[in-house]
This record gives sequence, C-alpha cells and structure tokens, in this order.
Amino acid sequence: MSDLPVAVWTGEFTLFGVTLRCHVLDDGRRIIDADDIAELLLGSPTDPDIWDLREMQELLAWCRGAEPHG
Repeated sequence: MSDLPVAVWTGEFTLFGVTLRCHVLDDGRRIIDADDIAELLLGSPTDPDIWDLREMQELLAWCRGAEPHG
C-alpha cells in the first residue's frame, strides 16, 4: 500500500480567464496545478475593471476549505 495521497475531488475554477485545475487530497490538502498557477501569475490582468470578484471569492473560499460550487 502506498503512502502517497490520493485526489478525492478534482475540478476547475476560472480566474481572469485562466482555468485552474484543482484537487482535494485524501489528507485534506488542496492543490492547484503548477502550470495553471504559472499561467495565472504570468498573465494576470492589471486592470481591476475586468476582475471578477465572485471568481476570486469562490477560489479563496475553496482554498480555505469550503466545498466547491457546481
């Protein structure tokens, strides 16, 4: 038997038009795909008029342990 954690949930969030592939592991950790984070950080818009507050709130709530929507 392996000691490696297993994803018990996999889903996606969209932030600034970037799809973030996310996972919840059986030990409770929440993981965002590294390539998606890199894309987000490299391409994040600086114009706050196109930011979607709801998208940001949903991702932050999930990072803090909330159940994902949808």
